[in-house]
Amino acid sequence: MKYYLGIVLLVTAVAMTAGCGPKRPPTAKVNGTVTYQGKPLATGTIIFEVDDARPATGKIVDGNIVDVTTFDKNDGVSIGLAKIAIVAREEVEEIIADTGDPSAARRPPANYMGIGGRLILPPHYGNPSTSQLTATIEKGKENTIDLVLE
Repeated sequence: MKYYLGIVLLVTAVAMTAGCGPKRPPTAKVNGTVTYQGKPLATGTIIFEVDDARPATGKIVDGNIVDVTTFDKNDGVSIGLAKIAIVAREEVEEIIADTGDPSAARRPPANYMGIGGRLILPPHYGNPSTSQLTATIEKGKENTIDLVLE
């Protein structure tokens, strides 16, 4: 009987704690534009850092901020004051030469994970601490952020 009581208590304890994990902070949708030297920034990555929260990342496509994600695709940025960083690189055209090297097919492409091209923006924009770009993300609304970079 003690054995069964122990199993019942164990199952009850597991059931009560199932799904209990760290709570996610609230997020809000973000969209907007990024221009550099008066023109829409063609491509890039945008990062939002809010104190004591997980960073969010998004894409810049034809000057538009899209797919901003903290936890789940396009869920937005944690609520609060966000410091912003933007990284943009030129596309690298990969020229494949027939070298006879069989390992060449296993090498990553020239623009693998956005690396390979020269930076389009000054490097200070790539760090949220030095970019001087911020936005206040508010709960319950779609936040529109228009960034003008020089």
